[in-house]
Amino acid sequence: MAVRWIIADVDGCLTPEESIPWDLERFVELARLTRAAAAGRGTLAPVTLCTGRPQPYVEVLMKLLDLRAPCICENGAVFYTLHDNTARYGPGVSEEKILGLRAVRAFIERELLPAHPELVMQFGKEAQMSIYSENPVIFAAAQPRIEAFARANGGPELVINRSHYYLNISLAGINKGRALGQLCDELAVGRAELAGIGDTEGDLPLREAVGFFACPANAVAGIKAMADYVSPYPMLEGVLDILKRPEFKRIE
Repeated sequence: MAVRWIIADVDGCLTPEESIPWDLERFVELARLTRAAAAGRGTLAPVTLCTGRPQPYVEVLMKLLDLRAPCICENGAVFYTLHDNTARYGPGVSEEKILGLRAVRAFIERELLPAHPELVMQFGKEAQMSIYSENPVIFAAAQPRIEAFARANGGPELVINRSHYYLNISLAGINKGRALGQLCDELAVGRAELAGIGDTEGDLPLREAVGFFACPANAVAGIKAMADYVSPYPMLEGVLDILKRPEFKRIE
C-alpha cells in the first residue's frame, strides 16, 4: 500500500499536549522528513494536519515542517493554506452558528472561569472552543453546565469531547471527518489514498476518513482498538516509528 497524503493530528502525536518543551531532537528529525516529502525527495508521502489547534499555531507548524496542502484547524471548523496566508471556515459553519457559539463563550468566561481558576480558555479560536486544565477531572462538572446554557438560550447544538487535558466544544456537524471530506475533494484523492495518525476520541472521524490509520502508544483505548497499527512508542517517537511503515510511502 502507498498513499498520496498523510493526515496527522498534533497534540499527543507531533507535540505533547501538556505545557512542556517539545522533544526538539525528534521534532527536527520529523521536520527533515516532512520537508523532504514536500519537495518530492525520499519515499514518505507529504503530510498535512488535522487538529483542534487554532490557525496561528498551525501556521507556525506549517512553516517549520513545510506543509503545502491546506491544514484543518479547530477540529474541522477552519481551513488554512500557507502559500496565500488564507484562513476560511470549514463546511457547515454559518454566521448564525458563530454568533451562538460566542454567546456560549461569554457564559463560560462570565460564569465558569471565575468560579474555577484551574480552567483556562485557549485563545485564538474562531469557530470552536477549548478549555485547558491540569486537573481534567473538573470537566465532568463543567460540561453539563455548558450544555444546559446552550439548550436554555436557544444556542447552537454542541458536541463536547475531551482530550487528555482539554475540553473541546464544537458545533454539531462540524468535525474532522466532514472537513476531511472537503479536503479530499480539493486534493482530488480518495479514502484509500490517505493514511492518518491520531490519539484521542476526537480523531475517530479521521480514522473513518483514511484507508490506513495508526496511533502512538499514548493513544486512548478506543483509538487503539480502531487502529490498523499501534506503535509501541509514545507521541512523537511513536509517530516517527509510524512514518517508517510501508503504508506511509508516497505513490510514485
